[in-house]
Amino acid sequence: MKPYHRQSRLDDAAYLSLHLRYEDEREVTTLGHSAEKALALAFGGSQICRTIIDHRGRVVGMYGVVPLTEKTGQVWMLGSEGLIEIKTAFLKQSRSEVDGMNSVFPHLCNFIDSRNEVHLKWIKWCGFKIIGEKVINNVKFYEFCRLA
Repeated sequence: MKPYHRQSRLDDAAYLSLHLRYEDEREVTTLGHSAEKALALAFGGSQICRTIIDHRGRVVGMYGVVPLTEKTGQVWMLGSEGLIEIKTAFLKQSRSEVDGMNSVFPHLCNFIDSRNEVHLKWIKWCGFKIIGEKVINNVKFYEFCRLA
C-alpha cells in the first residue's frame, strides 16, 4: 500500500496523540496543551482536517485549517516519527494538499516553534514565508503565512 491522505476521524487524533514526535509534543506543551488536547482542539475546530496514513496503514500525521475569518485560516500539522519514514511520498503530496487548503482560505497563517527544524523545512517546501517572530513561554516562535 502506498502512503495516502484522507479525511480525519476522531480516533486518528486519539491515536496520534500517543505517538507524536518529540519536537511536536514539545511545541504543543510550550503552548500550554497536552498532545491529546491540542489534537482534539485542532480536529474539532478545523474546517479541513486530513490524516496521513503510511504504507502499513498507520496514522503518522494530521493537518488542517481552523477558520479565523472567511478568507483566513490557521494551518496546522502534527506528526509521529513515522512521517519521517514516508518523507518522499509525503512531500510529493504536500504542495497539492496545501494548494487545496489555500483555495478555500486564500490566506493561511500560524506560528511555529523555532526549534522544530523538520516542520520549518516543510513549511518552506510548501511555499510558506516566515514573516515575524514572537516569544511564547520563553521560546522563539516564527509567524508564517502563504497567500494564494
